[in-house]
Amino acid sequence: MERLRSSWLKSTRISDKVWRVEDAGMVSQYLISGDEKALLIDAGWGVGDLSAIVSGLTSLPLTVINTHGHPDHTCGNYRFDNVRIHREDVPMLKKNFSPKVRYELIKRFKDGPLPEGFSAEAWVHAPLRRFTPIQGPVSFDLGGRTIDVIETPGHTPGSICLYDRKDRLLFTSDNLIKGNIMLHFDESPPLSIFLDSVNKLAAMADRIVALWPAHGSAPMKPSTILDLQKGVKKVLEGKLRGAMTTTRLGTGMVIRFGSCGIMYRDDRRF
Repeated sequence: MERLRSSWLKSTRISDKVWRVEDAGMVSQYLISGDEKALLIDAGWGVGDLSAIVSGLTSLPLTVINTHGHPDHTCGNYRFDNVRIHREDVPMLKKNFSPKVRYELIKRFKDGPLPEGFSAEAWVHAPLRRFTPIQGPVSFDLGGRTIDVIETPGHTPGSICLYDRKDRLLFTSDNLIKGNIMLHFDESPPLSIFLDSVNKLAAMADRIVALWPAHGSAPMKPSTILDLQKGVKKVLEGKLRGAMTTTRLGTGMVIRFGSCGIMYRDDRRF
């Protein structure tokens, strides 16, 4: 497979005109190119120069879409001009561009190594550039390839997945990973809302060839959606219950369903 590397980012072609760009092994972005336009799914941390990697892969007009508002998906927005994000997650996006918040975030990279020429000071004070809120059914016509936005609240209120009709790929971001899906955050809607999102994905599972998440190993099998659907239903019906677990990302109830798992709050199931 074709690869393009920097000191922070690694790009791998996963399909015709579709690339996975790994951000220091922590989070993955996806670049999809059509005949006329290109779409970048998420902007990563913005520590490595993702815009340079993208420019090396396509010269087409580019739109960036954030799958949700968490910092590892939006802090790199400052490197791009045309950004979209679901309206429900705009407050998180704005928070991520507060110098006070960014000063705390950059501390996680203090042990380095950081990319050559990177300025932590400039990163902390990076501007929140122009963005457009979206809501409801939205599709991107890239020319010979259409990408559909699927609203999937659960991880955050404005979480989305994206479906590539041409290659039948579903980009799940943090909404479906092989690890435990984080549904226990203060901003996460109730588990019952997440099940509605999973039901939406399950209804189209037979049209999906592979799932490409933002974290962990990939690709994943579409059958993972059905495992998740069955498991979450049982939790809500009281037939299954997770075990209280504390991680660096907080405390919640963790339960595995075989190919996937969730971390949720027992007091916010409904």
